[in-house]
Amino acid sequence: MKITHTLSALLVVAATMFAGPVSAQFSTSSDTDFDASKLEKTMMPSFACTGFWKTPSFKCVPIQIPVYLARAKGGDRSALVLISHGAGPVDKRHSEYAKHLAENGINAMVMGHWQARGMVSSGGDYQVARAKGGDGVNWALDAVSILAQLKQTPEWKDAKVGYLGESMGGAAAVNVTRPYIEAIVKDQMKLQTVNFDASVGLYPACIDRSEIESFKKVPLLLVSGEKDDITPPATCETQTKWMNARGGDVTLKVLPGENHDWDAPTYRKHVNYENTSKCSNTRKGNVFVLESNGKEYPGTPEGFRDMRNDCRTVGFLMGNRGNQKAGFDVWTQYLSGKLLIGSAK
Repeated sequence: MKITHTLSALLVVAATMFAGPVSAQFSTSSDTDFDASKLEKTMMPSFACTGFWKTPSFKCVPIQIPVYLARAKGGDRSALVLISHGAGPVDKRHSEYAKHLAENGINAMVMGHWQARGMVSSGGDYQVARAKGGDGVNWALDAVSILAQLKQTPEWKDAKVGYLGESMGGAAAVNVTRPYIEAIVKDQMKLQTVNFDASVGLYPACIDRSEIESFKKVPLLLVSGEKDDITPPATCETQTKWMNARGGDVTLKVLPGENHDWDAPTYRKHVNYENTSKCSNTRKGNVFVLESNGKEYPGTPEGFRDMRNDCRTVGFLMGNRGNQKAGFDVWTQYLSGKLLIGSAK
């Protein structure tokens, strides 16, 4: 696949086709909805995958990802951040991420992963979502695919590009540093892939590991909430040490007093969603080992499903405590330092 046009040209071509669905999916009828006003909209190709790579279970189908671009003030093109949502729907926080970055001199592009898969959210059941290509692996595949395409355009070929994901997107922020994600993109889309210049994962699930894996030395910031009861910071402390011992470049920041989704546009509440806080596991050879009790499961999609069914619980605390921009200073400083230092900006 050769991409020679600019994103601006893509936007012109796609504008008429895409105007209707965007309005339907992203109404601005409430103060919690995604705000697409003043964002440039288009579609970009990717693919949705299920099963395990390099096994007969692995299958991918082509999809089109809706993307929404906020341009940096002054038209600077030296830095760009791709943004992923979590297991919930695209909402106001994601348009706020993009507009905040643009105000700070960094272009930002929100990816609508669920919409590309005919869904609004995970619905709280990650097994159902995974069967439709909705998980942190697929979010990472989308991000790496779109990055590869953008870097082939004159507009973005020289830009430093970062990644920002929350919750499920936070897990994807870890996954974009896993080499096998790049290998899948090369295999499925025949693209020349490149590394992100930095990655940030907000309240990510740091629970899946493999004894034979390694990591790219892409600067990665993990930001956890001290009181998060679905993606607890202790799991990301373990993940940070694990990754750094295997080639990674990871820093962990814990926000005092915060729980999950601390910057969501909804106030703190309990939700009846799947909770994977007890699901830390390591793949050893052909089995998954659940760390809480040492129980082993076959290293197959079915084994992974059974393990998650056994370890998952239901319900956790999420939402903001009155400050919808909690943590913005932390990740803005990190991305600015990695993407803008030494640029024309």
